[in-house]
Amino acid sequence: MKNGTHLSGVSRRTILQGAAAVGGSLLVPATVRAQAQPVSGGTLRVAMPYNPAALDPLTGRNNPDFNTLYTIFDALIGFEPSTLELKPMLAKSWEFTDPTTLVLELQEGVEFHDGEPFNADAVVFHLTRCKDDPRSNVKSDVASIDTVEATGPMQVSIKLTRPDASLPAVLTDRPGLIVSPKSVKEAADGNVDRAPVGTGPFKFVEWRDNDLIKVERNTNYWADAPYLDAIDLRIINELNTAARTVTAGEADIALNLGAQQIAVARRSGDLEAEATPSLIYYTSFLNYARGPLADVKVRQAMNWALNREDINRVIMLELGQGHCSMFPSGFWANDPETENYYTHDIDRAKALLAEAGHSNGIEIETWAWPDQAAQQRQEVVSAQLAEAGIRLKVTPATPPQAMQNFLGDKQGDQLLSPTGGLPDPSLAYDRVFSASAYRNAGEIELDGYRPLMDASLSTFDQDARQKVMYDMQRFVLENALHLPQYLSAGMIVRRPEVNGFEFGLPQRPRFHKVWIAA
Repeated sequence: MKNGTHLSGVSRRTILQGAAAVGGSLLVPATVRAQAQPVSGGTLRVAMPYNPAALDPLTGRNNPDFNTLYTIFDALIGFEPSTLELKPMLAKSWEFTDPTTLVLELQEGVEFHDGEPFNADAVVFHLTRCKDDPRSNVKSDVASIDTVEATGPMQVSIKLTRPDASLPAVLTDRPGLIVSPKSVKEAADGNVDRAPVGTGPFKFVEWRDNDLIKVERNTNYWADAPYLDAIDLRIINELNTAARTVTAGEADIALNLGAQQIAVARRSGDLEAEATPSLIYYTSFLNYARGPLADVKVRQAMNWALNREDINRVIMLELGQGHCSMFPSGFWANDPETENYYTHDIDRAKALLAEAGHSNGIEIETWAWPDQAAQQRQEVVSAQLAEAGIRLKVTPATPPQAMQNFLGDKQGDQLLSPTGGLPDPSLAYDRVFSASAYRNAGEIELDGYRPLMDASLSTFDQDARQKVMYDMQRFVLENALHLPQYLSAGMIVRRPEVNGFEFGLPQRPRFHKVWIAA
């Protein structure tokens, strides 16, 4: 399988459908409009929430980290933001020479920001670090990799323990963001969380916690040069404040906003406010290995208690989707027959609680984020669950701390959090429900999960793979492995001078082709 050619009757498009196909309006790009000729220069001022946990792709955790990561790092394989179709990046081509061998042919003449050459040895070092480094958060993403070998100066052969149809898509994500081996070897304990060195269109300059991340143009970039001289990414967790910085002319674009900010901005004739289709969804990660959520009836009761259409109306002002699938309506892996598996049924929720021995209700220890938008989500979800006798004992913490408390230290029963944005549906399930997944606090898999996951990775025929994904969706919903609330949209506010920005389905901008009109 090599750049659209066939291998044993299986086309690249068929193998990679898991990272591409969406339907209907989901194919509409974020911006489709005539633009003037791009100009170079200037500093783009970005307002964004969430201070990253790390700028090392291997040790970071949250999707908004990619607002910065894709400026500094190129991936082995790229993708079209609006369709997720895979395309060459640091790997100029890739081929499954057999079902368990993926061979990458690498770009020549690429250098890391520290002047070191990018080559096969660097890729081997990086992928080995993904697998073996104690601090790696991507071990589950590369679990199918057995060995990685430099079979030429610019060729890498990846041997797999099993077929893995999702691996090319994995290499668009954190495991494919190649970090300079020299930077890791020279850092104390190999920790480059705050000193990222990649091959991307921009170089890291500084990071002031909860204030600013600054990057500047990579003047030695191997591909088409970026238009911008620099990007200042201001960290503003209060979304109304972030949006107001654009209104006041203090920022050029604000990312990861909520529906309320879009509604306000659309009343202004001076700003562009966009809400585009997204693979980001809001849910609760559940620890179903112990405590009250080990009982499937309690988990099911929580799901029946939610009125997702109301949540979408209140939180998203109907800009999102209020169903219980992990994927948007129209996405190829989303089964329309089960996307509304759980409807709002308080009586059913109460009955399940009673069957589980909680006729007087139950308290669920919950971690959540402290920002205003997160608090609103918590209030709506808590109020709906309370109608069924499910009381949330909420402790707010910053996103990195909440993730550490629940997923790292195994404290509490659930964590309210967004997730998603992944280029392949197998990854979306694997990141949350596989035993080794960082987001699986209980570190267990229920009976029936692993055969479905394995089938999703070893099935290359698109129709057959879609059926597996439908079966997986039903399994996750029947077992209530999480508490899905609604699907979000990619929401930004920008000044009209900002051109070429595209959030894309995963909400992961590169800024490579963004330019500022004079």
